Amino acid sequence: MATVPDLSMIRHLKSKGRFEEARDQLAIWLESDPENPRLVVEMAFTLDNLGDEAAAIPYYEKALELGLDPTQRPDAYIGLGSSLRVVGRTWAARQLLEKGLEEFAQHPAMRVFYALALFQDHNAGDAFRQLLDVTLREVSSPEFTPYRRALMYYRDHLNESWPRPPK
Repeated sequence: MATVPDLSMIRHLKSKGRFEEARDQLAIWLESDPENPRLVVEMAFTLDNLGDEAAAIPYYEKALELGLDPTQRPDAYIGLGSSLRVVGRTWAARQLLEKGLEEFAQHPAMRVFYALALFQDHNAGDAFRQLLDVTLREVSSPEFTPYRRALMYYRDHLNESWPRPPK
């Protein structure tokens, strides 16, 4: 695997809101090592931070194609899926996030971004189901516990209603 320059400089620049400088430094490193998946994905993240999702998309795609480290793949899927959705490519976002969920089925953030894509694609019921499922898996507050069973039922029966008994 290719060596990566110390990315702490990039993290420091970004933590100070100096995204343009981070982008410029990454561009210099990428000139000499354009096939380095960690540099490529870091450029995608940085462009996203700059609000340039359209420019970030090819970097995310390339990072995933280059065999990005498994610990970074979920973030790349989320970043790419989110960017595709933001630029109006909702169907592509859904397909990509579904592929990511095949690899990382229970990744809560990926499921939430998938729910956003579903919602934007006018599929509110499935979006809400995804969010309920993430909530049921991730929330461990004791105040939530008494309602967990009911919410699990409702998640699976969203479109059902019951007649109310007469008064």
